[in-house]
Amino acid sequence: MIVDNRRKISLPDGYEYDRWFIRQSAGPSDIYDADYKKKQSTNALMSYMRIGWLSHHFSVEEIWRMKIVDVGSGNGEFARCCVNAGMAVVEYDLSGDSISRDELYGTAWDLVVLSDVLEHFDDIDELFRMKWRYCMLSFPETPDVADFEELKTWRHFKPGEHIYHLYRDGVTDWVNSMEAGAEVISCSNVEDLIRTRWDDSFPNITTMLIHRQSCEQKNGNL
Repeated sequence: MIVDNRRKISLPDGYEYDRWFIRQSAGPSDIYDADYKKKQSTNALMSYMRIGWLSHHFSVEEIWRMKIVDVGSGNGEFARCCVNAGMAVVEYDLSGDSISRDELYGTAWDLVVLSDVLEHFDDIDELFRMKWRYCMLSFPETPDVADFEELKTWRHFKPGEHIYHLYRDGVTDWVNSMEAGAEVISCSNVEDLIRTRWDDSFPNITTMLIHRQSCEQKNGNL
């Protein structure tokens, strides 16, 4: 196991360690509604980049056969671009039109997509309560800070909004701990090609593809 400062700095009241992550113990305080959704910045360029990254791992024919849900779909741009590319994608979101929570948790998905979403969860283990074979996950990469005061200067430090402070090695250890056969099979910072300014720290956004063997027989083979 890799040990770095993200796993051992002193935390103030209101924050705690949840396994490998710093977590805001009070949970989310921001209200997720239509006004919040308007602030979402996902655009076509970002969406097609994500689709292109997926196409590196699956053939077009495989992707077209997949049952896909975009969790926390926000402004819906990624789902729209997927549909334009011939993919069968539905949206789940806390605000606006989407499938229901029962449908999200009751359906066996080939792929769930969470782009800048998991860090908002009050309990990240909820991801493994959904039924999926593959998960495409992107999140802000928490820097290896010296102390909590340095963490507060990070551009993605957003109390009441970002509950978990995720990073590549911690997420990998978390995935491996959740169930036998769950593993990160690909990881990159491809989104930083368009999401990191010249004066930003690198890496900024980490993208992962996670495979879950326990759902292979339930969902069938591609």
